[in-house]
Amino acid sequence: MEEKHYIGWGQFLLLLFMCRVFTLMTFVPFARDGDGLTLRLTAAAVSTAVQAVLLIPVVVLKKSATEVIIQKNKPCGIIAAALYLLFFLFVTANSLLHFQSFLSARFFPYADSLLWIGVMLIVCVYCAFLGTEALGRSAVLLFWIFVISLAAMAISSAREVDSANLYFEPLNAGGLFSAVMDDLSRSGEICAAVFLAGRVRPAEQNRPDGKSGCGLRCGVYGLLASKLVLAEAVMLMIAAVLGDFASLSDYPFLALGTFGGERFIQRADSLYLVVWTITAVLNVSLFLHISAGLFGEVFPKMKYRTALSALLVFWTLPLATSAGKIFSQLYSAVCSGWAVILLAGIIPLIALIASRISRGRKVEKSRA
Repeated sequence: MEEKHYIGWGQFLLLLFMCRVFTLMTFVPFARDGDGLTLRLTAAAVSTAVQAVLLIPVVVLKKSATEVIIQKNKPCGIIAAALYLLFFLFVTANSLLHFQSFLSARFFPYADSLLWIGVMLIVCVYCAFLGTEALGRSAVLLFWIFVISLAAMAISSAREVDSANLYFEPLNAGGLFSAVMDDLSRSGEICAAVFLAGRVRPAEQNRPDGKSGCGLRCGVYGLLASKLVLAEAVMLMIAAVLGDFASLSDYPFLALGTFGGERFIQRADSLYLVVWTITAVLNVSLFLHISAGLFGEVFPKMKYRTALSALLVFWTLPLATSAGKIFSQLYSAVCSGWAVILLAGIIPLIALIASRISRGRKVEKSRA
């Protein structure tokens, strides 16, 4: 990427955790497709276990996978970088479309969406240009704002909790695989971990005595654990408060905070709007920063890489709006669960094997 700004494992964890929070803002499992609570809770746990296995090469490698592959074989590295770039550009465009739909439906139905998306992208370009370190620090502050918002949401809806809504039906094993793949397709943050792994401060730098401390490993598996706790808690809260109404709500997570008869905070929508907007900016900024980094790995002397990434995303939005179903199908293919498996697990594994082979050859030459 552009510059080697190192962040702590805690900043790494919270930065990617807030990306998951953004996903929950516009999508909550089981509330939309009619799948049961038991199936979705189980799918989230199984998906987390799969992600834990996928990220083993990332934890061991501790570098950007594309950077390693480019060093070993530039043509293969360029192909890998192109795959990642395509993925992140689609994810960024889809994030903006979802957020635009969210704001239009709940807050600003008559606003010119293309205009404010352009303004938002300008802000995100500036944030992305500040680098990984600035994004990591922002994520820490945003996390505590989100915790306050979540606490207000829980308190305001506490009186509406009905244990009768928590119906755990028998597990449908036939639908478990598709539910797991669906959850993986919404876990693009673990693909971001492939690049941020090289930006996390080494474990020995986290302790004054120089001994091995908590580094990338703690950040990765702490992220997976916190994501699982958040997803399971949100699904249980929505089921307990909203019940069957969850399947009728476009944004059940937001409805959770406004469902109570008496609100904990007057006009709580304002608090949620602020949290969701800042979260969206952080999410888009991170993916633009990664996209710019991919351009930088292939073309080290290229200038204005972040702005170029934003322009590509902006030009994609009108096409996505006009294409409609075609864009949705293309997005489902580019950002599917299988794509996440490839980008978060298989390509880093190839990079790790290539790195170990190269290291072995150097050892043999030194001995000779």
